[in-house]
Amino acid sequence: MQAQFSPFDYAILVAYVLASVGVGLWFARSQRSVEGYYLAERAAPWWAVAISINSSDTTAISYLGCAALVFTGDLQLALGTLAFPFAALFVSLVFVPFLARHNVFTVYEYLEHRFNPVVRTFASGLFLLTRGTHLSVALFAATIVLSQVMGWPMIASLLVMGGLTTLYTVLGGMKAVLWTDVIQFFILLIGLLAVLVGVAQAFRWDFAQIWSIASRPTPAGAPWLDGVAGLHGHTQWVNFSGSLYVMTFWAVMLNTFAQGVGSYGSDQVLVQRYLAAGSARKMAESLIFGSLLTVPVNALLFAAGVFLIAYYTHFLYVPGYEWVAQLTDANRVMSHFISHGLPGYLGAIVIAGLFAGTMSSLSAGLNSLSTATYVDFIVRFGAPVQNERRGVLRAKLVTCALGVVVMLGAVAMGGHETIFAIAAKVVSPFAGPLLGMFLLGMLSRRVNSFGVIAGAVLGTIAAVAVTYGTTVHWLWYYVVGTGVSCVAGYALSYLRPAPATAQVAD
Repeated sequence: MQAQFSPFDYAILVAYVLASVGVGLWFARSQRSVEGYYLAERAAPWWAVAISINSSDTTAISYLGCAALVFTGDLQLALGTLAFPFAALFVSLVFVPFLARHNVFTVYEYLEHRFNPVVRTFASGLFLLTRGTHLSVALFAATIVLSQVMGWPMIASLLVMGGLTTLYTVLGGMKAVLWTDVIQFFILLIGLLAVLVGVAQAFRWDFAQIWSIASRPTPAGAPWLDGVAGLHGHTQWVNFSGSLYVMTFWAVMLNTFAQGVGSYGSDQVLVQRYLAAGSARKMAESLIFGSLLTVPVNALLFAAGVFLIAYYTHFLYVPGYEWVAQLTDANRVMSHFISHGLPGYLGAIVIAGLFAGTMSSLSAGLNSLSTATYVDFIVRFGAPVQNERRGVLRAKLVTCALGVVVMLGAVAMGGHETIFAIAAKVVSPFAGPLLGMFLLGMLSRRVNSFGVIAGAVLGTIAAVAVTYGTTVHWLWYYVVGTGVSCVAGYALSYLRPAPATAQVAD
């Protein structure tokens, strides 16, 4: 059987979407400057910024990917969540003082102060590639659910979600993004709780049974294993092996910490959230609190995976649940369960949660992609803006164009690997070297512009080679890109004179 959405269920979704667009229209009335459009006048409440930091980084990749990861593996990646607060603390101590002193619009402006305009442009270009591809993967993941649950064609699902999000982002700017993020954060949590409630009801609230079943190996005949047999239980937390080809404790912690530092310190999407808080202290407060929110959110995401693997394993051969055996792709387990195993009203809540996670990350991403494009390219190298109103109009046009580009990118996505693995393949070759550029600039006085760019190029080449030329586990892609970029950039800087003392003093 497949759950059918009633008019009431559709009304829940329509009301949610209209509310998001309404927020954009509301804040469109008060836009008078580019700084207001992109940074909310640097006067956003720190607690709202903290929620936005978490919300904008919790995408459909997380919503679907955590469940898929538990289905095909275990809980090892969940342990990495504990590294995020430490990454945020590191960024607060090392990155935030630099950014606050220079009063930047984009984090890449710092690199011009530290090196030169070429380094800034190169880094901003890496960011556009990194976050643009990431948003396309996230949008693709969300359309999987909409097309399966709602019965819509993939292209229609993509246009509805991508188009509506682009609309309210274009209209409302950063203020709309921040306050819709706050709303969407709570809707996301409610959606995850709805999945847990749906499974718990099927097991008559016997949580011990759910954990026990999830702890066992998946039956070899399970269709979603795609021929893979002999998996261990799905509740394993750590693997201290030294292998580079499977998920291990070392890979999880190094990758999570590096990605956390990269996201909080060199990704304009998250940096722009806390730049809107204003002072260095408020930036640090919002960043650290936002990272702490990651712990309970990820706990719910991975708990959903545990609950779902127990459900599908338990009911695989039970009469009346023949639909369970129809799941052949672990990436679709969330959408498959919503459309078959949840009553309509719970399904509508989960879909609203998926909408929330995707629209939040997409709006934040578009806003930041637009900021980098406008500030680091159009204003930096193009014709000067004659007045603020014209600048706001130009910023809106840039945001709209980028929304179209991201939707086109989502059309090209696909594959049978887990959503996390797909995202790692398209993002890590650029994101790791980007982090390396900032680490070199902030932690070393000897590194020069030649070294930092050469290191980033070599880091990208190394990450691409590892990603597409080896069978090394995807958790190492980001670490390799960052490590090679740092080591090569520092060493190659000795081929050219050291930068002037005044250039690295601040």
